[in-house]
Amino acid sequence: MPLYEIIYLSLADHEVSADELSALKNQISGKNQLTGISGMLIYHRREFMQLIEGEKDTVIALYEKISRDTRHQQLHLLWEGPIEERNFARWSMACVAMDSLDMAHQEQFASLLASGLHASSRDTTGKKILLRLRDQVLETT
Repeated sequence: MPLYEIIYLSLADHEVSADELSALKNQISGKNQLTGISGMLIYHRREFMQLIEGEKDTVIALYEKISRDTRHQQLHLLWEGPIEERNFARWSMACVAMDSLDMAHQEQFASLLASGLHASSRDTTGKKILLRLRDQVLETT
């Protein structure tokens, strides 16, 4: 089956604590392993950006489920389409809390931290940020 990805932004219904984010990541990772989904979740000041990838029907069904989840407000689809290969194959759901990055990484992402994730909704900026975080944060930890 062809691979597919969706990238979206949403606003959490409340400020998510580090413990809640960790529990959410564990919950998502377990479900994604069962369904063959991989991807990355970024959290910053009530904003989420998530990339989900996998078989097309599975990715679309997951996004539809997310769109009905009342914990998400102002859901905004940034991108959806076919992909040749997974960008996050090593992670059933990588998770980065932008506020908890070490100082070296915070400097690299200073403009994003200042303007918020919603500022990445222009053109391909969102995916570029996800891939940069993968390469500069996830691959080095």
